[in-house]
Order: sequence, then structure tokens, then C-alpha cells
Amino acid sequence: MEEVEIWNYIIKWGIAQNSGLPSDPEYWSHENFSALKTTLQNCLPHISFFQMSGDDIINNVQPYQQIFEKKLWKDIMKKYMANEPISSTVLPPRIILKPALPTRIIETFSKVINETHAAQIASWIDKKDDTYLVMDIPYEFKLLICGSRDGFTAA
Repeated sequence: MEEVEIWNYIIKWGIAQNSGLPSDPEYWSHENFSALKTTLQNCLPHISFFQMSGDDIINNVQPYQQIFEKKLWKDIMKKYMANEPISSTVLPPRIILKPALPTRIIETFSKVINETHAAQIASWIDKKDDTYLVMDIPYEFKLLICGSRDGFTAA
């Protein structure tokens, strides 16, 4: 997951833990922010704010700036507004794992459909908007019945 996605899920979780918080932080009181800060105090040190984009900070983090220690918020603003050195701890970027699929031996398995068709069908199975690449199909399609091999009768 991207860091901003993690942030957004943590905020949703924190708000869910404090029933009664208005949905828009613009209308929150100081007590509302204090309640959220207390709830998230063990989570905030694990967010890599310095790995987010400036747009993500402004659009997703800035509405909740009151839950941050003043020094941390000042360093976030220094990094994104003035590109000055900061004194806060900078966490290393998260490693986003992309699983490697085993190499596939492409065999012609049908005279009716080809690997491109199989990639499209696999995309439908996974409800993907984009079609899988032929080499990235996560399924192995097997021909169950073939008239030229098994005969064209009901048996």
C-alpha cells in the first residue's frame, strides 16, 4: 500500500473508535482532535509522512494537523514548503512487494481460443479493469473436452 492509503485507513479507524466525531474535521473542536490524537498515539510514529507527496500532505494529512506534535508538523511543512533540513526521525520507505509469477511455458491448448483470450478471461474472473498480460495470467487453463480428441458424440 502507498503511505497515504495507510494514513487514510488509520484515520478512518481512529474516527470509528471515537463515536460522536463529526464526519468533517473542519467542524471539530479541540477536544475532538485530542480524542483522535490519544487514539492514534501508538500509530502515528509508524507513518512515513516524509515519503508522501506534497499533494497527499495537503489533501489528506493537513486537515488533521492538530493531532501532530508541533515539531513534527513544522518539519513536515519545512520539507514540503521550503525543502529545508528537518530534525524529525525519517522512516525509510516501505517496500511494496510485487509477487513474481513463475515463468510460463506457452503451449497451444486450444484451436478455438489463444493465450490473449485466456488473459481476457482471467481478467474477467478477477474483475480487473485492465487485461492481464499473457505472461502474467495467474491461472492455468486446461482443455477438458475436445471434439477432435474425444469425439463429437455425447459419450
